[in-house]
Amino acid sequence: WTNLESHSCTTYATREYVAELNVSPWNRQWTKFCKSTPVVVHGRPYFPSRCEYRSGTVIGHFDIKYDEPDCVTYWSGYRNWGCTAKGSKKRHIEQHLMNVPVNADYKEFCATTPARFLNQEFPGADSCLNSIWGVYGQWFIDDPSC
Repeated sequence: WTNLESHSCTTYATREYVAELNVSPWNRQWTKFCKSTPVVVHGRPYFPSRCEYRSGTVIGHFDIKYDEPDCVTYWSGYRNWGCTAKGSKKRHIEQHLMNVPVNADYKEFCATTPARFLNQEFPGADSCLNSIWGVYGQWFIDDPSC
C-alpha cells in the first residue's frame, strides 16, 4: 500500500483511511489482492472494508476503529423526561451528544455512540434530533411504573 491518507470520521470512534495498492489494475485478480492485503495503521494490520478501481489505480478503503480519539463521541447532560404517557410503560430519557466531528453525519454518531444509564447499556440512541443547542439522543425505555 502507498499514499495512505486519513479521511473523515464515519461513525463512533472510527475514521476512514484510503490507500493505493501496488498491483496492476490490469491484473484480473486485483480485487482479491486488495481484500487480502492488510495495511498497518497505528501499529496494527487492517484489511480493507472495500476496494475500487479509480483512474487506473486500485484503492482500498479502511475503517480504523483504534486510536482515533477525534472520532470518539460521548453523552452528557442526562435528563429523565419521565413517562411518555400514562399507561405507556415507557420512560423518555435524553442526553446531549458531545464531540461530534464537523460535517459528520450526526445521526450515524447518535445511533452508534454507546450509553449507560439506569443500570442498562445501549449501543446508541433510539432516535436523534439536531437543534441549535446541539445533537440530542433520545431513548424510550421499558418502565412498568409508567
